[in-house]
Amino acid sequence: MNNDVVPPDQPARDVIASHHDETLFVEAGAGCGKTEALVGRVINLISSSDEVSLDDLAVITFTNKAAAELRHRIRSRLEELLVDCSEPSIKERLKVSLEQLDSAAISTLHGFARRLLTEHSIEAGLPPSFEVLDEISTQVEFLERFEKFLDSLLLDPAWSRTLLIGDALGINPAKDLLPLAAELHKNWDLLRPTNPPEPDEIEFDDLIAKGHSLVLQQNTFLDSADSDSMTNCLEAIRGFVGELETAFDEIQQVAALADPNLPSGKRAGRKGNWVDIESLRSDYERYRSEVALFKASLVDLILRRLIACLTTFILDGVREQRNRGRLDYHDLLVSAREVLGHSIHGPLIRAKVHRKYKHLLIDEFQDTDPIQVEITTLIASPNDTDPASPWQKTSTLPGRLFFVGDPKQSIYRFRRADISLYLDAQRKYESGQCQLSTNFRSTPEIINWVNEIFGKLIDARRGSQPGYTPLIPIRESAPVGDAVSLLGATPHPKSETNKSDTNAARLSEAHDITQTVIRMVSQGWSVEQDDEWRKARFSDIAVLVPTRSRMFEIQRDFEKAGVSYRVASTNNVWRSQEIRDLVMCLRAINDPSDSLATVSALRSSVYGCGDDDLYRFKTTNSEAWVWSTLTASEHAERANNGDPVAVGLAHLAQLHEQRSVLSPSELIGRLIKDRQLEEQCVARKHPRESLRRFRYVVDQARAWSDTGKGDLQSFIFWIAQQTAENARPVETILSEDDEDCVQIMTVHAAKGLEFPIAIVAGLPLRTRRDSGVKVGYTPNSEMPEVKIRKGLETLDFDDWAQAEKLFDHDESIRTLYVACTRARDHLVVSLHRTETAPKSGLEHQTSAELLAEASTDAEHVEVDYSNHTEIWSSDQTSFSVSRPSLSEWLKRYNNAVKFSGRHRFMSATHIAQSADRPTTVSKSDEIHEPGLLKDGDESELPIQGRGRYGTAIGRAVHAVLQTVDLETGTGLGPLARIHAEAEGVAELSDEVTSLALSALASEEIQRAVGSRYWRELYVACPIGDQVIEGYVDLVYETDEGLVVVDYKTDQIDPSELGRKVERYRLQGATYATALEATTRQRVARVVFVFLSPTSPALLASLPNLEEAIAEVRTVIEHEGAVGSHP
Repeated sequence: MNNDVVPPDQPARDVIASHHDETLFVEAGAGCGKTEALVGRVINLISSSDEVSLDDLAVITFTNKAAAELRHRIRSRLEELLVDCSEPSIKERLKVSLEQLDSAAISTLHGFARRLLTEHSIEAGLPPSFEVLDEISTQVEFLERFEKFLDSLLLDPAWSRTLLIGDALGINPAKDLLPLAAELHKNWDLLRPTNPPEPDEIEFDDLIAKGHSLVLQQNTFLDSADSDSMTNCLEAIRGFVGELETAFDEIQQVAALADPNLPSGKRAGRKGNWVDIESLRSDYERYRSEVALFKASLVDLILRRLIACLTTFILDGVREQRNRGRLDYHDLLVSAREVLGHSIHGPLIRAKVHRKYKHLLIDEFQDTDPIQVEITTLIASPNDTDPASPWQKTSTLPGRLFFVGDPKQSIYRFRRADISLYLDAQRKYESGQCQLSTNFRSTPEIINWVNEIFGKLIDARRGSQPGYTPLIPIRESAPVGDAVSLLGATPHPKSETNKSDTNAARLSEAHDITQTVIRMVSQGWSVEQDDEWRKARFSDIAVLVPTRSRMFEIQRDFEKAGVSYRVASTNNVWRSQEIRDLVMCLRAINDPSDSLATVSALRSSVYGCGDDDLYRFKTTNSEAWVWSTLTASEHAERANNGDPVAVGLAHLAQLHEQRSVLSPSELIGRLIKDRQLEEQCVARKHPRESLRRFRYVVDQARAWSDTGKGDLQSFIFWIAQQTAENARPVETILSEDDEDCVQIMTVHAAKGLEFPIAIVAGLPLRTRRDSGVKVGYTPNSEMPEVKIRKGLETLDFDDWAQAEKLFDHDESIRTLYVACTRARDHLVVSLHRTETAPKSGLEHQTSAELLAEASTDAEHVEVDYSNHTEIWSSDQTSFSVSRPSLSEWLKRYNNAVKFSGRHRFMSATHIAQSADRPTTVSKSDEIHEPGLLKDGDESELPIQGRGRYGTAIGRAVHAVLQTVDLETGTGLGPLARIHAEAEGVAELSDEVTSLALSALASEEIQRAVGSRYWRELYVACPIGDQVIEGYVDLVYETDEGLVVVDYKTDQIDPSELGRKVERYRLQGATYATALEATTRQRVARVVFVFLSPTSPALLASLPNLEEAIAEVRTVIEHEGAVGSHP
């Protein structure tokens, strides 16, 4: 590739970098370097003017990973510029920016909102130390609150009639209310308290009378035969009306209404059998419609009552959490918007934010939601802005805002991303629009294909779809391999059963993908790495599917053909066999009465009992699966002969006894350790994958346990929520770089990533059908429209759903665009689908049908592997790693054990002690100077005591000097009392004050105050194979270099000064060594300040500092060689 080529859109890139006083709205296509453009603007803002520093910027992006990437790129650019910079003023600005980078506001909008609320917690009505809940904590707390709510609801007499009517209609409170509440909670800020009345007495008289009237029309039947289909319809009405009349009470009537069982009458009856069949059909269908409307109206009324009740529960829960200072991610945004728009505090807070952040740069703006765009507008608008005015009509200050995004990659509607907001903002800031269209990622053939396809499919639709802007390729073509390949270009013929059609298409697709992968690697398709072409490996390939359910056939075919793969999805972790076995054991431990769980656990890989073992145990033991009532000695006696079933039951019984004192994470840890599950991973097909799954589950269990609530039963219930079909994983697990295997992941997980070879597969075989609970919000409506399942929805739900279909269709096209633009060197698209009748309207066509139709004129290669099957053998690849011989393995193992016994971390204290430790003196006989207790084991100290050392009084003095104003000493007395009390020496607070005063009065401290200084500074750096670390009391800057100041609180006589300095010599030199290595600055002096409560502090500089530093390195090398521990 020629890196000197000037991109065609370079003028737009220059505008982005230099036009700082203008609000810019940048649309950047996939692979067009939008992040690099954003970084360039940040660098130019802080390097071109003294008036803007990194502290004046807020850079907002969509994910924490993207924020970390932004921070890394900015740091790299600053360091590069600093090396080449010769202008002193610019060099100073770059240095300052690097110092500010770690604390700079570069984060997600949630992170920025948290920062904002932390600075204005009182105005927001929050405790100053509020807590932000992670997703697991949020789920756990919500489930706990819901269980209590449901219990109280079921016991509330005021709700009994509503619940009974709902139950008769098919609304099961125990089953249906939780998913409905969870969906409502996702957008709780859109909910409004309402109080729909309880249903009046339900009057069925009109339906009964009309039914009788219709049944009487059986008299108009003319034929001599007993009946035809219309008489059957009339008999159905007779039966329905009879149920209404004979029902015991209102609830039985509603149950009859819920399932009237009235067949369609549009073509019922023969014309010759009836006096006027057309009128009869019309009357019958009208009656059916009335019954359906009657039922739908009642369902609507009950659902709205339940929605109102759930709304109250949800909003009360939000208020309760806020009062306790516990906010979830969504509440962060809502609270930030509220505090910015507050009628009293808002103007003042906005003014402070305006002064603090002169520029707000927003990445991935296509993924914004209504709250986010309102927050950014309020921050960038004049102070006198009316917060109640719509953001579209609110003016913003020039140059305050910078947006960058790609509307064609807006695929997060399920997270409230609203593309209409992007399109509205694009129109609002039309004068500042810039277009980046040069694609640096993909080869020309891929770009041309993408332009041809999506130029047809992405058609501008107001509020729902942007126009398509073609990408411009700049890379060179791959020398070996097809650029764009299509699999399954010809649809599969339709058969008698739809299910067999679907299975055949999926199996054929999986076969073709497997053969394509093998062909790519065996033929050595070209992929680019570091501007050079090399042969493709499995690890260069990613298979992208729209949903996790589309992965399984591909996985099975990969396994049959010997293709190594890895699934990057946590939901598959919970569904994997080894984790399902583990969860089944937890079920058995939790409930010994569940014999199915017990037997399933014993048959699993955890306990490894065969069916013959189980049968033998069952036939020789009465009540074989009743094991919780046996004592430990009885279990031990049964397990004496090594029976695997008895051993397994004994282990389950042991864990069952401990379940109340062990957390779920500890129980899982015990199962993994006791049953050697990690060791079992070696025998599995993908040992690393299995090992990672176990570790992931342990981490998730630990995170769940950290919420501090719930027992094993609650944890098992939480797992069930994670494995639900519509559940979204908490995070994505990405493949490690050292594995040569194909990655399989969803398109959403792949967004923002790129791969040398991308295979787009698993496209839906039919248009999407809604399943599960749905909640929709319409403008100017007091209450959302909801659907629990078919036949249980609010009256206006279908109108909302119809409008949503267009949005869903448009987003599905954008999802295809995201998938196809992940490929760098080769793109493969699977069009496997079943043959269907022609459909009118693009929204009724599947993704595969749309792509097939649009690709007729695009350049590609069609591939068919239906008659070709190849199995991958490990000896075909040059990337496999041979196993060592047993002797070599033992040698490596012993070396690893020996190395693991060496402590890599060395404290300054340890180094000082090691230099003069007599070999004949045991560790227990060592004599410690108080000042050498520093940097020791701090695991038992409270957080505020970390880095302090020695006696309690010494720790209190250090705590005071860490926080007191070194120049004025303001507040010294109160601080001394606080820290003396914290250390349990409240009666010695006066002595703490005197010792601290002697430090403040010393010449060394006064010199530090006159320059830049840092207190209680933790330093660590690698020296050889070791890492040295320690806490430095005070460091300050001079023209000669850094000066290290170390406080000593042990009382000494002036005559002892030389001996004491010699004793602390290597400790001080270690600090100097670490500081020079980490800061790249010279340490000019190390000064020990010996404090005294009755006389001025004694100052002593470390003599021959360079010689002492050299000795430190010698000690480190020696200690590392002998493998001693601090």
